[in-house]
Amino acid sequence: MAADMRENSAEITKIQDVDNSNNKQFPTWKCVTDYFSYITPAIKPLSANVSVIEGEKYLWVYDVGSNENIPEMLAEISKQKGKKIKIILSHFHPDHIANVQHIKWESLYQGKNTYKYTHIGEIVESDINVDETDIKLRIFQMPSSHAKGSLALLVNNKYCLLGDALYPAHKGDKTVYNAGILKQQIDILKKMAAPYVLLSHREPFVQKKQAVISWLEKIYAMREKNEPWIDAGMGE
Repeated sequence: MAADMRENSAEITKIQDVDNSNNKQFPTWKCVTDYFSYITPAIKPLSANVSVIEGEKYLWVYDVGSNENIPEMLAEISKQKGKKIKIILSHFHPDHIANVQHIKWESLYQGKNTYKYTHIGEIVESDINVDETDIKLRIFQMPSSHAKGSLALLVNNKYCLLGDALYPAHKGDKTVYNAGILKQQIDILKKMAAPYVLLSHREPFVQKKQAVISWLEKIYAMREKNEPWIDAGMGE
């Protein structure tokens, strides 16, 4: 997948698979803005990016990863800031949700499919908007070939966190996109005001939205008439 993205933009050229840069590494904090930071991903065990948005009253955490060090890292920042944690889970895969049971949280938001795995928290069936002094958030459902019931998080109309939603599904030794879902994703991104999107397991984490749209449009152009699935090739 990274190879396809590199063809579309100088920004996308920088993308690397995590296993080339963070193999067995202790997760670390990185800052995007003064209110937005994240814990880096890893592959052994596979653990997604964990994003933290600091609001007026709460720390909004998008995905919780699976690395055993993450719960302590989140507990420490919660203590330092004096703010409780609210969690949004992008989807149900273990590398995004495994640490839920080890984190003290105030609220937990997820899609219906994810709830089948957690059995706790709130199911998001319509948009949730958060309007604080410095932070405006929108939690919404994102169609996905990779994981049904994915949730996205829009931050201040500038950053949109997407988890793995834009990645393909695995069918045997190939990866595929549902053509209809892919078209929906492209349309949603085009209508969205945010100029940046964030994709889990990739560095740099923050990507220009237009470059990502170009990558998806190239895949969509590969569709064949009357075929619901688009072959994305071997592996991710």
